[in-house]
Amino acid sequence: MVYFSFFVGLVTYEILHPPFSSDAAKVGNYEVQVTTTPSVPDVGKDTKIHFLVLDQNGNQVDSVRMGVKIYHDDDLTKEFPPAKYPGAWDADYVFQEPGNHVFKVDLFDSNSGQVSSYEFNITTLSLYTSIFIALVIAGVGGAAGIVIAILVFTKRTRPNFRY
Repeated sequence: MVYFSFFVGLVTYEILHPPFSSDAAKVGNYEVQVTTTPSVPDVGKDTKIHFLVLDQNGNQVDSVRMGVKIYHDDDLTKEFPPAKYPGAWDADYVFQEPGNHVFKVDLFDSNSGQVSSYEFNITTLSLYTSIFIALVIAGVGGAAGIVIAILVFTKRTRPNFRY
């Protein structure tokens, strides 16, 4: 039962907190959140990158001047030039290479005139890695099924002793 509980907790945590492509950080006077759909981007497939900018009180800002550069192996692969963006905006992107991609976000504070930067890491996987992850999840599910079957059948085969 402990074995099964561990994996249920692990899977629940991974669903609620995807490790590959969501991150948040305080950048200057703002909090910037970056996530992707799907949560683990696949190479060569459309990915939607979500940006959310919050103020110091945790409220979404109406607009913010910001720029984003995407790097892979120190090579600039895409740039969203500095412009005025809404507090929540999406960008479509297709990752061409598997591995770690660095998103450099520059926020321009209109009040102070300062530029604050932060780098987010987004990991992409190739098709084969996705298949491997699916097989690992299937193995965990199979192991959980075996544990459940053992628990169910041991309850049915226990003799009832009544005195």
